[in-house]
Amino acid sequence: MSVQPVALIPAQSVPGAIAALYTAPAGVIARIDSLGVCNVGTVPASVTLYLVPSGAAAGPAAATTFGQTILPGQTWNSPNEIGRVLQPGDAIAAQASASGALTISAGGLLVTVS
Repeated sequence: MSVQPVALIPAQSVPGAIAALYTAPAGVIARIDSLGVCNVGTVPASVTLYLVPSGAAAGPAAATTFGQTILPGQTWNSPNEIGRVLQPGDAIAAQASASGALTISAGGLLVTVS
């Protein structure tokens, strides 16, 4: 077994439609240690975050943060996903209220199971 700190989601734009931004690979368990969203736009925007079980779809049942408003120039560090564990095939998905307004990044640990 090995444990490796990694950027689960390197800084990237949050899409306006629900999209998986990270999926735990086969044989790997991922723990989320940090997840931040920054509003790079000029008006308030909101983000919805999902922790989606393998084989399921992102939707209300998988939402862990729903419609969190972030002001222009503000960075919001989510407390809702920290410490959560993703099994192989589980995903982090996100959706912004406006495409191009928000950026997201997340870090954590990958545990390779043998």
